Amino acid sequence: MFLNREKELNALRSWFKSGKAQLIIIYGRRRVGKTFLIRRFFKEVNGIYFLVSRLDKQGVLKEFSRLLVDSGLVKYEPKLSDFSDLYRLLGDLSLDRRLVVAIDEFQRLLEADPSSLTLLQEAWDEYLGKSRIMLILLGSAVGTIERVGLSYSSPIYGRRTGQIKLDPFPYRYARLFLDKYPIEDKVRGYAVFGGTPAYLSLIDQNLPLIENIKLKILSKTSPLFEEPYIILSQETREPLKYMTILQAMELGSLTLGEIADNSGISSNDLPKYLKTLISELNIVKREYPIFEREKRGRARYFISDNFFRFWFRYVWRNINLLEIGDVETVSRKIVESIDEYVGRVFEEVCIEHFLWMASSKLISITDFGKWWRRDIEFDGVAVNSRENIVYFIEAKWSSKPIGREVLLNLIRRSTEFPWNLGRRREIYVIYSRSGFTFEKEEGTILIDLRKLDKDFESRNLRNTSIVNIDDCCCTPIHS
Repeated sequence: MFLNREKELNALRSWFKSGKAQLIIIYGRRRVGKTFLIRRFFKEVNGIYFLVSRLDKQGVLKEFSRLLVDSGLVKYEPKLSDFSDLYRLLGDLSLDRRLVVAIDEFQRLLEADPSSLTLLQEAWDEYLGKSRIMLILLGSAVGTIERVGLSYSSPIYGRRTGQIKLDPFPYRYARLFLDKYPIEDKVRGYAVFGGTPAYLSLIDQNLPLIENIKLKILSKTSPLFEEPYIILSQETREPLKYMTILQAMELGSLTLGEIADNSGISSNDLPKYLKTLISELNIVKREYPIFEREKRGRARYFISDNFFRFWFRYVWRNINLLEIGDVETVSRKIVESIDEYVGRVFEEVCIEHFLWMASSKLISITDFGKWWRRDIEFDGVAVNSRENIVYFIEAKWSSKPIGREVLLNLIRRSTEFPWNLGRRREIYVIYSRSGFTFEKEEGTILIDLRKLDKDFESRNLRNTSIVNIDDCCCTPIHS
């Protein structure tokens, strides 16, 4: 399925139709759909796709020469001794025709030749920028791409004419890969496979969700059995240290001190690893309480990618059982505890819905975040400073309808939040998987899972995109 990328596809169409030289950067995590987007675009236009699979300069140039012959752009294999020769040839080929070239994992060019991007800058200034080429550079090491392609210090800074950052799908789009399942299993499936399109596309909806988990994740021959380790091995030099950090976080470590204690990595060394997980890999997220982002020591860290979170909870913890092929024991553990695990993911789904209401102008807010202090915590807090309103959000993944005591508890806890206390209007937003035993009253918003799902379904989401190019930035599981 081609979902949620229409805005990006339309941008590529627009850049192509301009007829002008274009230098486009497309980046995002592995498996997020960069190559799929280009393949879809190449169904409409003729283009050549090149994956930088080798790290030696002559090997890269040799492979590119063969590609040019195979594509029919040249009759005989050109002799390319340097990247400047390659750029000159591309310039000549695009003088009187629209030439579209996509180079995947382009950051590897720097490993093949550290001067490759400087040479591209010189070629762009001298002749490529005056040609009709559309050069698309794709990369998956997010932090690296932002440094070598988008930052002020990059040789090609100021030359790029557009960029697209592809992110994993949020729930409202990921659910479309699960649309044959009951509503509850849509959320469970998202909690397991996350929002990465390549993972979601593996799901066979003719099978129960638990069977997909066994076949796609738990079996040693499964395509996702070693996926997190493979990604960390490809993107970092010390994958086992990152594995240890992520395991500590999955076990409940939230602060720097807790993660350091439970991972065995010193608090002095830990920040550099967390920076990579946050900025380079987009696997971990750092949170501050709302209005307290500048206070040292208030940050908490958690695994933001659902698949990684699930993998460390159920695969890595049970790796000895899975290595001997005891998939059934692990799958029983999953069925017994899946709803406990899904609770945190449901909170994020509800926050996504709340922010969707804000973006749809159903409510008005000026700031949003989470808030905690000692033993008091809210799933979400939103503020409308113009109208002096505060929203307190609570999400409950319970198999039974929730009672009014949840509302009363939320009201009691809200007095701990200091913003404009005594002068503000308070609205209590409660999400429930299974509905409510009490009626909506003034100052409350009650939303069950069916209402949430209906809201997302009511929008024409298949043709909308969450990526802001201008900023570039079945059978239930228990059966």
